[in-house]
Amino acid sequence: MSDSRSNPRTHVAWRGAVQVAPGQITVIKVVNFSGNGAQILCPKMLAEKQTYQLMLEMPDRRDPTLRVQVVCKATVLYSILSGESYRIGVKLSDIPPEHSQLVQTYINKA
Repeated sequence: MSDSRSNPRTHVAWRGAVQVAPGQITVIKVVNFSGNGAQILCPKMLAEKQTYQLMLEMPDRRDPTLRVQVVCKATVLYSILSGESYRIGVKLSDIPPEHSQLVQTYINKA
């Protein structure tokens, strides 16, 4: 079986957060990551085609025991109930330039 995604995914276990409404933040878990998207687990359903502010806690390139908080935008591609949480695919955008090398590190691992 082959994966037909345009960008390969790297399996990860990162924490993060999504702003579901003004002043309302929900903790998420990032389960895989690529250069332009991610799959997250979220206790709340996110609306498809809606864009949210997302924060990813990515391990630092030089010291993986440290975390770097990367804030970007995430547009929901799908949201599927999976057990007690939603498995959500997002397209990432507006990744800050200062984090581009860190993001590239995980793209290259795919």
